[in-house]
Amino acid sequence: DIWEVLDAAETKPFGFHRFNPGPGWGGHCIPVDPFYLTWKARSVGMHTHFIERAGQINIHMPTYVVQHVQGALNDDRKSLNGSRILLMGIAYKGNIGDTRETPAFVIWEQLLQAKATVSYYDPHVPTITGHLPPNMSGLQGVSCVSQTGGGLAEAVSASDAIVIVTTHKCVPLSVVQDYKGPIIDTRNWVPESMGLRVYKA
Repeated sequence: DIWEVLDAAETKPFGFHRFNPGPGWGGHCIPVDPFYLTWKARSVGMHTHFIERAGQINIHMPTYVVQHVQGALNDDRKSLNGSRILLMGIAYKGNIGDTRETPAFVIWEQLLQAKATVSYYDPHVPTITGHLPPNMSGLQGVSCVSQTGGGLAEAVSASDAIVIVTTHKCVPLSVVQDYKGPIIDTRNWVPESMGLRVYKA
């Protein structure tokens, strides 16, 4: 369990800075700038294998997450085709509304390709207004599930699976505390003490 490894490493009183894994990279910098360095290194006859390997892993992470969604649904004898999936958080990182290069859109695209029905909840992104891949332009203007009037509670209970893509401090764990279906948690957000059906991805 990578999270147990990180928790153990964090007990070291010096010389350690924690970096948590997630569903893939995002933002305007990390998915782009290291590959300029890779290109420049090649131009002078050097190879940056570590950067390239890190890029390959991050590019594959959304697929890895969707595979976990499919596996969780299989445990319920359900198909991804026709299932209702709720994405929790679509910004590329927590506590902001920036969706540039967010892995959420790649996960969303793959779920749609599998014929799933996808909705999302992200109070920092009330409406999708840009930064979409060309083949996902149909999401422009799509709004998130409303937290008022019981909209979020209804969306949670109606979902066949929930995917925790990005966590925000303003979203309490209580929104999923009564959920009986599988939760695919890419951020180690849901503690085991809640007794929910969590699949770590």
